[in-house]
Amino acid sequence: MPQRYGRVLQIIRTEEMREKSLRMREAMLVAFPNHPELSIALSSAFAMVVLRCERLLRQMKQRWNPWVAISNNERWLDDFEDATLRGNFRSDRGRIRELIRLLEIPEWLRSPTCGRLLKVEEAFLLLLRRLAGRGTLTHLATIFDRTAPALSEMYNVILRHVYRIARVSMHLELWEDELAAFAHELQEQGCPLPHCFGFIDGTMFDICHPIIDQESMYNEWKRGHKTKYQCVVLPNFLIGGWHGPASGQTNDSVMLGDSRLIPRLQGKRDRFGSTLYMYGDSANPECDVLLRARKGNKITRSKRMLARDMSRYRESVEWVFGKLGNIWPFISNKTRKVTCLRATGCCVTRCSGLTRSRRWLRGEGWDASKLVAHTKSTQVESNFTCWGLA
Repeated sequence: MPQRYGRVLQIIRTEEMREKSLRMREAMLVAFPNHPELSIALSSAFAMVVLRCERLLRQMKQRWNPWVAISNNERWLDDFEDATLRGNFRSDRGRIRELIRLLEIPEWLRSPTCGRLLKVEEAFLLLLRRLAGRGTLTHLATIFDRTAPALSEMYNVILRHVYRIARVSMHLELWEDELAAFAHELQEQGCPLPHCFGFIDGTMFDICHPIIDQESMYNEWKRGHKTKYQCVVLPNFLIGGWHGPASGQTNDSVMLGDSRLIPRLQGKRDRFGSTLYMYGDSANPECDVLLRARKGNKITRSKRMLARDMSRYRESVEWVFGKLGNIWPFISNKTRKVTCLRATGCCVTRCSGLTRSRRWLRGEGWDASKLVAHTKSTQVESNFTCWGLA
């Protein structure tokens, strides 16, 4: 159950107990006319229950919705110290400005609901803080000096823009010119498979107990409600492909078919000049562009040794999933991931896109200028048309 649903339910039950105690107090005053002392004693007992309920209601409202002095003044990036930026927003001042430039966020964004102009620096800092922390809107109000409705509106506006860029920037089409170089680099590092350019795997993230479609989101293997994602990791530890979310019961092979990754790679085999393929675990179907690890007692010793050697390279996908949870605690906090109420899938996709951009800025990718060119909408649309994604 979401946290706020539990809080509201607790407040409702406390108010109901208070109303029942009030009625019982009034009833006890006239219940025993021949024994006034007993009526007064019982009425006083229910009066004490009423006082306890009122005190509990005040404490819950003060703890969950405390009063915060708000002036609604704009907060700029220069208003925060360097230590505060690194601790609360996961980056320093220079990298945050570079992230804004890479994500092509304009200086001002207009809210579609009220038409108010929003400062991009303040909205992007709010986005980073909500993903990097577990604070409520009341806690964010003390940082950004804004009311809760204003923060919610600002967060939704920047969410839509960053999600649009992150969704199109994590496609394998953008790396089609470097796939052969990736395969050559892996072979030089001792990879047993000579034409492997990346690794594919799926993962699951916890979500809050859904209100509707509970059976489709429930995963019997993990015994919990999950959403599944599929990721392609390249040798430079950047996310080359991302697909999701899918329901907790979706198989990896079904996700692979929904992403249309195999037909897109097969349609470009002539351009590669050689047979390039990905490598995944045994849950994926095997084809000419995807090899999988072999399991079972009937496989040969050479195939078993190959699967063991390739597992050292394939675990890089798990490192990326672990990095997402460490940088952005929002992913691991299932009480905030409420399906049909919040954009849970958009938030996870946005976290993976921001992680990819942060690795570019830290020099852990190849040419960082390539990301700027690839995230331009015109070139992305042309690439999608060429690959049959439009």
